[in-house]
Amino acid sequence: MFFTETKKLFQPFMLLIGLLIGLVFYQQNLSFIYEYWPNGSAIPVYDYAKEWQERFGPSLEDDELQIIEEEYQQLLALADERIADDETAKQLRLANYAAFSSWSEQHLGHKRIDEMTHEEQERVEQIETINQALVDEEGQSIVTDLRVLKQLLERRHHFDSETNFFEREEYTATEQKVLSEELFHKNGWRSLLPEDLAFTLSHHFADVFILLIFLLSLWIPAVFVRDRLLRMRSLQWGSQHGRNILWSQFGATMAFGFLVISLVTALFYGMLYLTDFPIYFANGLNSFLSGDTLSFSLQSWSFGQWLAMVVLLIYLFGLSFCSLLFFMAQTSQHYLSLLMKVIPVVFIFIFIADVVIKNAFYLKNSLYQWSALPLIELYTGIFLLILSVGISIGLCSYRQKQDLLD
Repeated sequence: MFFTETKKLFQPFMLLIGLLIGLVFYQQNLSFIYEYWPNGSAIPVYDYAKEWQERFGPSLEDDELQIIEEEYQQLLALADERIADDETAKQLRLANYAAFSSWSEQHLGHKRIDEMTHEEQERVEQIETINQALVDEEGQSIVTDLRVLKQLLERRHHFDSETNFFEREEYTATEQKVLSEELFHKNGWRSLLPEDLAFTLSHHFADVFILLIFLLSLWIPAVFVRDRLLRMRSLQWGSQHGRNILWSQFGATMAFGFLVISLVTALFYGMLYLTDFPIYFANGLNSFLSGDTLSFSLQSWSFGQWLAMVVLLIYLFGLSFCSLLFFMAQTSQHYLSLLMKVIPVVFIFIFIADVVIKNAFYLKNSLYQWSALPLIELYTGIFLLILSVGISIGLCSYRQKQDLLD
């Protein structure tokens, strides 16, 4: 009976509709991480992270940090030389890069060109002329490199003193104790995990989970409501195997859900290998490259282990949703009744994706911010799975006893 009930869930037409939904959802929500990240101001940060990863490995030691600081000073000396040789800079009496940087910040406003006075437009043209002198042989702007390097080195110096670090930031006593161990005693801050990579990927897999919600809602419950409308249970009850039909359907639901979750997560996890992100899988979760005070984790995992835990959350919540779909299908007399039950549950699980999976196992996670309990995301997933499976098992037991009495 188990295999018979499982085969019912593989309906070619519904699978085709699910595939079309997946393609549209990918284009609208899931393609960003593969095609457009990093973008904007994050690009040079990721370029440096990748370069340092290839040169030094997953973390930076003091001698390697010294090399980077020396390279910054060399680049600054090159910029000073270019400024000193530039005719426009000479006319403005800008002797070095520091003087030019200060002067440009003072005169470069945020007005549109057509809103500027003639003098302001002239200043903008002078800044652009000097910036052209600060382009290297490969066409890259020295200004951008200097700005990014300065920012990253300033973040690195936040970890010079443990005392100063915790005086500057606000953490609970538990967070301070764990972060002291992770960041300073284990030197976790030296990791080269690029800024916002974990947060971007957690948002990505939260969207993968939402896609799974739609697919499972489409494929699972309607099959059992159709059986009820066709009065299949009364026919199946006539055989000895048919008396365990609810258990077979529940097992088929969970097995089918597990298969769908595995295929979808494996697909989007595998696509990460088309990007540069897998080179960071061995890196720690905490890094000086991140500037947000809540962009730290209390866990000692590698980035790859963290990603596996996010996938585990998808399994826990996904299987919980499958179990509830089974319960709703078995307690619905017709499709309208089923729809009225499924819609609110779908929204609840979308909310779960937003507060639990996004930024999972980091201080900025919404559920952690509310509870201040480490690993609250994992505990929530386990609790919901036990609760939902318990509800469905209770239904199967009750219906079986009721049928025997009848």
